[in-house]
Order: sequence, then C-alpha cells, then structure tokens
Amino acid sequence: MDNLTARVGWINHADTATLTALHPGPDTLGVERLQIKHVARYHEQAGPELAVRADLHAGKPVDAVVLPLVNAGPAATLRVRAAATAAELATAPLYTYAGPGHVDDAHNYAIHLLPATVTARVWEVAVTDPDREVSRAGRLVLAPLHRFAFNFKANWGVRWEDLSEERDGAGGQMYSRAGPRRRVLSAEFGEMTRRERDEVALEIERLAGKTGDILMVARPNAPNLAHYTVWGKPVDTGGVNESRLGIFTKTFQIKERRF
Repeated sequence: MDNLTARVGWINHADTATLTALHPGPDTLGVERLQIKHVARYHEQAGPELAVRADLHAGKPVDAVVLPLVNAGPAATLRVRAAATAAELATAPLYTYAGPGHVDDAHNYAIHLLPATVTARVWEVAVTDPDREVSRAGRLVLAPLHRFAFNFKANWGVRWEDLSEERDGAGGQMYSRAGPRRRVLSAEFGEMTRRERDEVALEIERLAGKTGDILMVARPNAPNLAHYTVWGKPVDTGGVNESRLGIFTKTFQIKERRF
C-alpha cells in the first residue's frame, strides 16, 4: 500500500445511513446532527463515550472513519467495528480497530485510516475519553478514499484563516472584534492521470461543487494525522488543465468546517 501520496474522499456514506446512538439519555441531542454539514450543531451523548452505529443499507467501501469536532482530548481512544449485519458486529466482524483516536487539541478530529478498503453494511464507531462527562461530535464521516498516483507539487500548504474584523476610528483608534479561525488547505496535483481527471477531479467538481464536503489527507503516514487532515468544503479553483499530452493538473483548496 502507498502511504506517501495524499488521499481524497468526496463521498460520505454516513450521510445516507440510518444512525443509532448507542448511549442515548434524556439529554441526548439527535444523532441526525452527525449528518448535517453545519458542524456547530453537535450531537451529544451523556458520559465519557460517544458511540454510534451506522447502517449503510448495503455493503459499501470505506477507507477512512472520522469524527470531526469531538470534545475529546489527545488521550482518547477510538473503536471501529464493521460487519455485514448488526448481529455480526460482535460475533463475526469484517473489521475491528481499537486504539488511538489521533485527536489533537488544535483540530479535534478523531481519525482512523483503514489499512485496506473494507466493504461492509454496518459500522460501529466510538470515541472514549474518561475525563468527559458529556461526549460531543459535529459530524460522522465514513468515506472511500482515492490515493493519487503522484503527490502534490511543491509549495502546497495549510494556513489558518482568521475571520476577525478590524477597523480604524477617526481619531486613530483601532477597533477589533475577534472572530473564529479555520484551516485552509491549498495544493496542486501536477501529474494526474487521465483516469484521475475523469474519475476524481471532475467527479469532485460534479458531485461536491462548492458546497459539498471533501476529506483530504495530505500525509497518511504522519504520526499526528489531525495536523495533515482537513475536512470541509471545496473552493472553486478553475477546473482541470492538461499541462502536457496525457498529463493533467488540478488545484484543490479546502476550507475547513469548524463553526
């Protein structure tokens, strides 16, 4: 498996799944909030663990499991199980994982990249932090990922966009209103194959447009995946260009959904 080249996902099977909260309580906010793009509308469960079961209604391929904007800390653990039916999650799972959630205080993603694509109908995802009395997440992502044949061109990067406002008064005073901050990933793929042009770059433009979601993993082998993973909406970057015969280029820019 190639762990060096970036991966991108633009289909989220969780959005069409039937979700079930495994630790519901009187104060539980609706689990359907995990299917809303506005991640500030959190789903909450009482206790130190947020656990969700997703029935995809058919076997579908998944390469990445992500819970964006969890309130867990770096010591949190992630559990993932997949099976053909809910009954088989415990008795005959197709895939299991229990280990670090790769949660980072600055980014608050719980992330797991599967070592190989798993096709299953029912998925169970749980993030646990014993220091939390209420567990929270803003989204659930169960996505197939494309591994690019060639990685970014040089000078790709991630920055924090600061939405604070500043204005100058007539007397020379400066007034500031603090705003939220979000990451923006900008990268150019300089050597895409014809297949990647047709089945990846143009499909992202067709299906996600400027309002859908993209999950970009810039360094799949990074020890801190959250630093190199951005989930958010794509920005229109001008289509796909044929830089030379049979070689195509595409610039991606992704604005993180954080509020």
